[in-house]
Amino acid sequence: MKRDEVEAYYIAHYKALLFYALSFTHNREDAEDLVANAFVKAMLSFEDGNFMAWIYKVIQNEFYNLHRKKKRFVQTEDDSLEWLESPEDILQNYIEQEQKRWLYAKLYELPKKEREIMLLSVTKELADSDIAEITGTSLSNVRVIKYRVKQKLVDMQREEK
Repeated sequence: MKRDEVEAYYIAHYKALLFYALSFTHNREDAEDLVANAFVKAMLSFEDGNFMAWIYKVIQNEFYNLHRKKKRFVQTEDDSLEWLESPEDILQNYIEQEQKRWLYAKLYELPKKEREIMLLSVTKELADSDIAEITGTSLSNVRVIKYRVKQKLVDMQREEK
């Protein structure tokens, strides 16, 4: 790949990769470092296949490697806010944001494997086959986990109402 192609690819996918890295680090600065390092390693080691699946796996492995080096992580919340587009949609945007917060809060209560599969599905809208490749889980198991988690979330929402 030429330098311009690499830059364009990095810019196009940066936000999705950063969000995935944030799901591990819970810290924006660490996530940015993780994405940058993983992107370089992925570009150097990628040979053939689905690059997005490859880079997600590299981010995951990079995080685990860093986690082994650091004995403890200090978790802080990301304090960035999204600005509202227009004053007329304030209520609708508020409702949507609350629904997203509820969903992500519930996703983070799930066991690690379920959380990882659902975050890849919800945030990046990856195909089940790509999720299976990234997580090292069978395709049928990914589908079963997604179905069961969706049922859990529906049940949780009913209980809260």
